[in-house]
Amino acid sequence: MISSFRKSLLATPVLALASAQAYAQCQTQFNFDIKTYTSFDYSKLNSAAQTTQVDLQGVLSVKPAVKGEDKNWWAVKADQVKIVQGITQVPAPSYQTAFAFKLNEHGLISDFHFTDRLDDQTQQKLKGLAYYLQYQTRLADIKPEQDTLGTYKADYKLTDSKISFTKTRYELDKDVALNSFNQVDILHSEHTVEPSSCFMTLREGSEELDLVGQDLTFHSKQRYLITQLKTPVATDLFNMHVDLEQWQTQAIELTEDEKARLAAELKAFLTQQDITQIDAYTLSLLLKKYDAVLGTLRDVFVTQLLSDNAQMRLFNALGQLDTEASQLLLSNLLVDTEKLPVTQFRALRALTQGETALTQQATDTLLLLLNDGFLSLDSEVQSSFYMTLGILLNNRADSPAAQQLAQAITEQITLGENEAKTADLITALGNSRDEQHVALIEEHLTDVSPRIEKASIRALGMMQSEEAYSNLEKHFSKHSGRNTKALVTALGNYQMQPKTSDSVLNIAVNDDDDNVRYAAINALAKQENQKGIKQTLRMALKTEKSKRNFKAIIKLLHKKD
Repeated sequence: MISSFRKSLLATPVLALASAQAYAQCQTQFNFDIKTYTSFDYSKLNSAAQTTQVDLQGVLSVKPAVKGEDKNWWAVKADQVKIVQGITQVPAPSYQTAFAFKLNEHGLISDFHFTDRLDDQTQQKLKGLAYYLQYQTRLADIKPEQDTLGTYKADYKLTDSKISFTKTRYELDKDVALNSFNQVDILHSEHTVEPSSCFMTLREGSEELDLVGQDLTFHSKQRYLITQLKTPVATDLFNMHVDLEQWQTQAIELTEDEKARLAAELKAFLTQQDITQIDAYTLSLLLKKYDAVLGTLRDVFVTQLLSDNAQMRLFNALGQLDTEASQLLLSNLLVDTEKLPVTQFRALRALTQGETALTQQATDTLLLLLNDGFLSLDSEVQSSFYMTLGILLNNRADSPAAQQLAQAITEQITLGENEAKTADLITALGNSRDEQHVALIEEHLTDVSPRIEKASIRALGMMQSEEAYSNLEKHFSKHSGRNTKALVTALGNYQMQPKTSDSVLNIAVNDDDDNVRYAAINALAKQENQKGIKQTLRMALKTEKSKRNFKAIIKLLHKKD
């Protein structure tokens, strides 16, 4: 929790205290340069505070807008945004989505408008930029102001046509930093605006804050400079509709020549720089520009044009991108690539990262491989393919694609043409966590194949349902002694009934197999009711010969009830 909040602060100007005012109709642009120094100190860690310096630079474009009949809206978009750390410059495309804000009669932002499905962190970044365009216009009637941290009071004064203000007191939003912080100490606050009929000609300031929690302190020191551009910079914003309700993502069909040029640009982008220096999330945002030609990356992977580390980063980014084009590319990389098992495995893992419904094209490819048999030189990758289908069902549930895959998996299990494939597909149903498959899995608990029995036991252990536990318990009470380790491990995923817990305890003490005893000890360690367990295992220490099992018992004995 602490780590994720810290990353959010470092990545965004969330401590920005800005002001903007809408006077006459205007269309303008600003250069912005925001330098932030942060340190994060967690008192429970015996280490020095972690510090970071970030310089965020770019161009901010603004124009008037309406939202249907609603006026006083302003459309805004950042371009050419980069994060500068020392000599390193990294593009920051997450800041470059067009959005809008509404100003009230006091010049304060009262609402925001986002068209794309943006996560909360990205919205906070964009809001942070907008708050630099906010300042009070009625200095005789100062109102509380809002930014990404919360509500604050400020003292204003007008001197020689310049407005200056300082923050005096903060009241944090309840959801700031997941409630890790309870107060903000304002150590320094100084801001100056040169207003104009089109927001401002210049704004600069500096601020130093401490966000204080019970065991942690986040210190932020920031300086910024915003200047009005005299020479325009190209931006898509000025070509966008003035009515925000008309904003929508429109797919533009490219000509073959345009696709060829874009594909060449994509190849150069990936191969003429070290993309491992770009984090996977940022890289996924950068790849959106090339969505129409992502299919051409198959040749890049198959011909091994990228280093191994670069390939891993690109697969990760494609998984996070999760568009129709990226899904199709990743599924196609499973076809006719049996001599490239590493590529197949990475494509499978990337497919498990997304949560949107699979496209019909990607689904058809997976169904073909499922029904005809997935080929790979590596038997483990071959097993992974079938088991990964279950993860896809879990991540992308309640979609036509998921239903098609689930039906095809159950049909293949019923056919039972191949022992290994059947076992892997049963595991896939366990990975899906879908209780509707419990009955089918239960039927295979008594299969003559030990492998299929083990897969069924494990699958029921993953289901986490009363019906699945009941079937495991019944099988345990009458099982032949085969797959005992898998059985006690699966039962350990549930809170066992006393009779079953006693049987597992007996195995933990008396079974001849060290590994089976170890699995039983770990299953017992997960039980909330330790009555009788600790006393029996304490006595078992006298006869336990396995050092690993001995340590596991000691750990259980020291566990608080």
